[in-house]
Amino acid sequence: MKSIKKHIIFLFSITLFSLPFYADVDTTSGMRGSVNVGGATIVAEHTPTGITKTTVAGNSGSFSLSFLPIGGPYDVKVSAPGYDSESISDLYLSLGDPLNFSVNLRSSSAADEIVVTGKAAAAFKMGTSTLMTRADMDAVPTINRSVADFAKMDPRVSVNGGVGRDAEISVMGANTKFNDFTIDGVSFNDPFGLNDNGFGTMKNPVSMDFVDQISIDITPFDVSRGNTTGGSIAVVTKSGTNEFHASAFYQNRDEGNVGDYQGQDFPVFEDEVKAFTASGPIIKDKLFFFVGYEENEKSLPGLYGTKDSGAQNPASVVTTALAEEIRQFTIANYGGYDPGYVNLVTFPETHEEWTVKLDAVLNDDHRATLNVSHSEDLTPQRYNNWSRVVFSNNWYYKPPEIDRASFTLYSDWSDRLSTKFKYTSYEMEEDDASYGDDFFPEMAIRVSDPDSYDSDTVFLGGDRYRGANLINVESEFLTFKADYAMDDHVYTFGYERDDSDVVNLFIARYNAEVRFNSFDDYKIGKWSRLRIHEPYAGHTNVQSVAADFEVEKTSMYIQDRWFVNSDLTVQYGIRYDSVLTPIAPATNVNFVEQYGFSNASKFDFDVLQPRFSFNMDVSESLFGDSNRVVAATVRGGRGLFMGRIPRVWYGNAYSRTGATADYRGWFSFDETASNFPGYMPVGSDPTAFWLTAPSKYTVPSGDNPYGVAQSTDPNFEAPSSWRTSLALDMITQGGWDVTLEYNLDQVKQAVFFRDLGYYKKTTLADGRGVYGGRGDYNLTNTDKGTTEAWTISTFKEFGEVKWYAGYTKMRATDIFELTSAQSESSYSRSVRADGENIDAARSNFMAEHKFISSLDYTTQLFGQNDTRFSLVYVRKSGEPYSVTFDGYDDAFANSKGDGGYDAAYIPSGADDPNVVFASDAVASAVMAHVNSTGLSSFRGQIAPRNAFNSPWTSTLDLRITQDIDTGIGKVILYLDITNLLNLIDDDKGIMKQYGNRS
Repeated sequence: MKSIKKHIIFLFSITLFSLPFYADVDTTSGMRGSVNVGGATIVAEHTPTGITKTTVAGNSGSFSLSFLPIGGPYDVKVSAPGYDSESISDLYLSLGDPLNFSVNLRSSSAADEIVVTGKAAAAFKMGTSTLMTRADMDAVPTINRSVADFAKMDPRVSVNGGVGRDAEISVMGANTKFNDFTIDGVSFNDPFGLNDNGFGTMKNPVSMDFVDQISIDITPFDVSRGNTTGGSIAVVTKSGTNEFHASAFYQNRDEGNVGDYQGQDFPVFEDEVKAFTASGPIIKDKLFFFVGYEENEKSLPGLYGTKDSGAQNPASVVTTALAEEIRQFTIANYGGYDPGYVNLVTFPETHEEWTVKLDAVLNDDHRATLNVSHSEDLTPQRYNNWSRVVFSNNWYYKPPEIDRASFTLYSDWSDRLSTKFKYTSYEMEEDDASYGDDFFPEMAIRVSDPDSYDSDTVFLGGDRYRGANLINVESEFLTFKADYAMDDHVYTFGYERDDSDVVNLFIARYNAEVRFNSFDDYKIGKWSRLRIHEPYAGHTNVQSVAADFEVEKTSMYIQDRWFVNSDLTVQYGIRYDSVLTPIAPATNVNFVEQYGFSNASKFDFDVLQPRFSFNMDVSESLFGDSNRVVAATVRGGRGLFMGRIPRVWYGNAYSRTGATADYRGWFSFDETASNFPGYMPVGSDPTAFWLTAPSKYTVPSGDNPYGVAQSTDPNFEAPSSWRTSLALDMITQGGWDVTLEYNLDQVKQAVFFRDLGYYKKTTLADGRGVYGGRGDYNLTNTDKGTTEAWTISTFKEFGEVKWYAGYTKMRATDIFELTSAQSESSYSRSVRADGENIDAARSNFMAEHKFISSLDYTTQLFGQNDTRFSLVYVRKSGEPYSVTFDGYDDAFANSKGDGGYDAAYIPSGADDPNVVFASDAVASAVMAHVNSTGLSSFRGQIAPRNAFNSPWTSTLDLRITQDIDTGIGKVILYLDITNLLNLIDDDKGIMKQYGNRS
């Protein structure tokens, strides 16, 4: 991290003289306006802390205040010699949307002061976003206390993967890993890119008790914002004020709080959450603190088991007696290894986090913020989640620990120039391990019923990806930003630096993956498939295979926000991002010989991102003759956005070079093979049995590596998208807020994986090819993919009742699902029809239709204690899925990959010449199914990826809160009911969905 320290010294030095600038995601807001007197003085005071900021209007009367704390209330006083002063009170600032207002001073006839309320001001925005204040958040029912529960309030956001705290947030149909998530302006994305939720933590990344505001930005046209081709989700935590505050939260739920399904009780579990916060002044008006702590302890419900276990998800064939027979045989014949238990497997899950924030007013011109936080998880998982017979010691745990610290300095150098400087350090470490012996081979034993043709696969041994699995990421971020106001213009300059050191020890199948066609084969050690991964430097020298690389990112930008007149504001600027990995992967000499270029390409790319946006008051020009619309604004813009790349995609080229380890597989049992590794030895410990006699396998020399490698296209470009939005905001005479909005995302560059050894074997009757390959996967680009969304939303207050509704119709297309971390599985586990000839198809993550509505009502049922009722209703179309062939590995479209990902050909009829049916009865049954389902639309064709939808889903959630004044504070009682429809009627609120393949 020496380079980042050099940048700090450099920036401090030149700040004193030439004032260069750079930035990150802001956690502040601002005010902008105009006064009819040039040179007027504007003073804004944040009344909870006494923080005061002063500026002077330009000759035209324009003024701007930057880097103000969000929230409020604020009092603003405007004065000028010879004029009565005017004050505006009760102003509140929102994250990312500065407040806009105008002041008209009157000539002084007496020492009068005019006072108006904050309703004279309005939030000002150009792009597409949804903001939730603390009051808004308190109206959302949330048993899981997840960011997803609040993000879903935007109709362009789809929450996939369930309703837990690990739910995935997709914005505009994009992959969940492409979001940019920040806490107090600091990146809190998954630093390596393994988690489907996109967060650094396994569960919710921040306690909701700590949060003040959440912003979901879809088109943040401000050039200081970057790092996303999905959504930009920004969280700002609470700060201390001149008043002391404290809170405590407790929640406990178990199986008694969950409804049954078709008369079957939910399995036993317990989920307990404890949290507290405290804030206040250390030195009044000068130094403030906020601290928070939360812990969550949970016992998972046991959902899977043998055929006769009584589990909600029972096996088809394997009985408890057979599972116990497999266990006892393993103990007796394979080195005494105990696979554990198999029915209703459960492990404890824990999450703990704390945060400390200090805010200091150094003097009238400078203030600072210090944030320190820590989180740690222990999350049990099972990789083989499609099987219902997984022994407990095949489960594994993920224990990420994250430490984050940041220091921010806000400075006003003059009435015109304000700056922000921030330094952040971030470290994440995660050492995954199986609950059993990490090094014992993973066994997959197929058990079939010859009469019913049903089968199960029994898993035991260490998980095949946890034998050697460690991640450590250390990052330092340096940001600097400046706003310079000049009459009708606010110029913004920025510079940002991100230096990260990444170490990833990941040796897939280091302990081996061993498959058996039957229990009888298992008894004699006759495997059907064996895959291993051996370091050239020796079996125990795992560090020799670790990916150890650096990522350096530099960003610069410049922008002008021009207040053209009282009706029109335009914003234009340009952002530059460059990314470099200065250390190259190890060179694989056989790869170079095979393909004519090196696998040791470094990442080295940059993107220049122009952006333009505007906000125009069209109240008079469009609705001047109408008494129905009292205010109207047109806003929008277009710009290029560079997205995030999960660092694991960088790391694949470093950890899978083929120059440090032999990644080998035997896909059939052939005793005549020259490198035959032998039977798995019955009667002894099978750990690394392929390295001992009578195995014929020997580890190749590191000087002449095997040659299978993952690499990066030397011309690889960063993912980026052109994003466009256009919106009309209206306020009617009756008090309705109505917004019509259109969004368009067009891929400029996206990620594409190819197999460099890809070749065509033959052509099938339906016209598709059958392909082969070496498995040398290469990260490159595609320019395919588009998303369009049409949205209408409305808001209205009826006294104490607030009502909101929004609807979005969306279509999103992409090439790859990209739901995996490894190049191998990203390539092979993507539904396709014809090898690498792939057209853009509907995204896995999109919801074509989504309607959301909320109702919020506050009253006092006794005394002055508030009682609040909140309802949130969501109805959306089901998640897309594909119909595929249930084929063997490498059967059809994929050159080298898993079976079951080949898009199915749909027969045109029982006499289709391209299809051979087993019998007339089978043909009749198949065509009856085709003709009665959506498959009928594709008769005689290959059904495209994600051509079908799971059933629509509807959920209605209720929150009731009751305040009780205790004299020294108040107690708030919560009652949250999710899926209220199902509580009312067992046949309602049931969510049915297919997997992404069917």
